[in-house]
Amino acid sequence: MSTDGLPIPSHTAGEFYVWLWWTSEGRGGVFDLAAPVGRVDVWVDERIAFRNPEEQKVVAVMTGQNPSASLEARAALAGGKVLQDLRIGVRRDDREYFVTLKGPNMHFQGLKLPQVVTEGGEEVLYERMHLYDEICLIVAGLFQEWSGLRTTAEWDRGILPELRKWVTGKA
Repeated sequence: MSTDGLPIPSHTAGEFYVWLWWTSEGRGGVFDLAAPVGRVDVWVDERIAFRNPEEQKVVAVMTGQNPSASLEARAALAGGKVLQDLRIGVRRDDREYFVTLKGPNMHFQGLKLPQVVTEGGEEVLYERMHLYDEICLIVAGLFQEWSGLRTTAEWDRGILPELRKWVTGKA
């Protein structure tokens, strides 16, 4: 159970993170999400962390420019490691966000919001509140797309076999 009382199966976040990584590469980063989000670009940014399936402790971290393209990251997945943390970049219109989705409860860490309004006291605060709401809405839209796919027969028949091929480098 998550710290805020919502029941979240322990495997959910790791599966979502892998799907997000795989799908962002396969689609060139473009997602057309349901309203009100619409079109966004998503990419794996500068950090990926893995854990053993039986533990919550991080055992391998890949950082730097484009760690998702490293052989080590794919080897960790192919070797049965579970994605624990995934740093993503998100672009919606002319705004770019960076956030680490952390752990099985998908907490936000290291959130970097775009700076749109630069002057004015309350205006800056309200703009930051709006931007925080927007990134929450985007991540929720991505999760909604994944969960919609994950609960269909297409997941087992088409998506999961392709994802497995991608993990092992046979795609």
